[in-house]
Amino acid sequence: MLTNLPEDILLDVFQYLRVRDVLALRKTCRALHAFGGNDYVWHRLVADFRLPLDLPFNTSPSALSGEELQQLAIKAIRLDVNWRNPNTRVRGLRALIKDKSGQYVDQMQFLPGGKWLWTAQRTLKRESWYTRMSLWSLEDVSNSHRVWSTEISGIYRSCTLVQSSKGDFATLVVGVCDHREVIEVHSISLQDAQSLQYGLYPTYPPVKSKQLHIVPHPRAPHLRPIIHEIAAYDNLLIVTIFALDTGGGAGSLQILFVNPETGATKWVDPRFAQSFSFLWVRVWGDYLFLVGEVNDDFAVQVYRIPNPFSTPTGGTPRASPPATSPSEEADDDDDYAYTDLGPMIAHFVGPTPMALPGHHIAQVSPATSSPSLAAVMFYHSVHPHSAQLLRFSFDIATEAVTLTSMSSKDFLIGNESSAQLAQVGALGIRGVWLEHNWETQQNRVMKLAYDPHTRTARVGMLLPHDPELPFTPNMCHSLAFDEVTGRLCLGMYDGNVYILDFV
Repeated sequence: MLTNLPEDILLDVFQYLRVRDVLALRKTCRALHAFGGNDYVWHRLVADFRLPLDLPFNTSPSALSGEELQQLAIKAIRLDVNWRNPNTRVRGLRALIKDKSGQYVDQMQFLPGGKWLWTAQRTLKRESWYTRMSLWSLEDVSNSHRVWSTEISGIYRSCTLVQSSKGDFATLVVGVCDHREVIEVHSISLQDAQSLQYGLYPTYPPVKSKQLHIVPHPRAPHLRPIIHEIAAYDNLLIVTIFALDTGGGAGSLQILFVNPETGATKWVDPRFAQSFSFLWVRVWGDYLFLVGEVNDDFAVQVYRIPNPFSTPTGGTPRASPPATSPSEEADDDDDYAYTDLGPMIAHFVGPTPMALPGHHIAQVSPATSSPSLAAVMFYHSVHPHSAQLLRFSFDIATEAVTLTSMSSKDFLIGNESSAQLAQVGALGIRGVWLEHNWETQQNRVMKLAYDPHTRTARVGMLLPHDPELPFTPNMCHSLAFDEVTGRLCLGMYDGNVYILDFV
């Protein structure tokens, strides 16, 4: 009998069991039920658990008790079973916004964990564009509410939303086009937001805001730069910019460092982005990851983040120069001191080339605290139509970045259709997208379920046709997805927004 074994021997036995085995064993008798809830047992179990746990923000599994970890593991297993089921069931559905004005949500983004949601709505007033930005608390989805909102002049471009290490405030960095490209930085208190509810468009909790202007590229001072993506690192913003006529490759994507405190800017030497035809930037530790397509391969290049605004002795940081007039020399940037990223720390290439014509990278996973990323490419120029999932995991050390795992998986998608609004998690085990059929003009919300151990991918409809749903996929205009919780947010053309849970 197991119950007659010494505790140290029983611990050795338990290390060969999986989470499901321990859960089943705890149901057999009181003794094993008590032993199976041991903190030490569960700390070892979750270390090898293949599914992500919905941990409290900035909390490691070792800080939780065995009973707490068990509940999180059960929730993760139930989500996984439902997600892989051909007939996935919606466990929770709630309308977040019921907007009858027709101002639909253009863009939305979850903070990791799916408990905070940022939304952006574009509106046309007095022949000028404005963007209404809001932050929503979803901690208690039955009592979800808007906790902060502001309206800014211009059209939304891109944003990044970062929660502080203590979880007490969030920094929202938004790229906006308002006759010129600007970056707005908003620091929002989350502690006040949790304890209070506000009206339709609250102006509190306390917000610190500032606006930063993006200067033209030295090689194209007569052209307005266009913000593509924004990443944040400590007191530094890293912005990818479409700056046309800057030379090399696609000749457009460049990298700009911005100091949000002083407004100073420094362009990165164009040669670092020159080889990329698509480019995303991710930051882990003190390293800058350039991610995208290089010569028909999916590549990741790693550099140590420099200090572009270091102050020389007796001097001040040198910022990018202001735009010159078209009559001035546009291609002479010899006097501009670009930021050098230094030697490449590491270079990784996907296991299979992306040589098929007509493909495009639909989505690279958003930045998370865990050094891993995934990307989904859809190929519409072959028959049958297919897609490719790429997954990378890294080990970040003080002096080196190493690749701990890399995998690629091809899977079929619907013919006569295109994938839109694709979202994939950083672990690459779940993804969603909107599939539009060219012939029928119908949309379907699709799901991807990938098992890293068996290396199998399941693709199917996430939301089957259901007359009881208050919307149809044809109404969907925007979406946000959180891989760990499986939470999905859908924005509709009629202005409504819905939160869907699958566990």
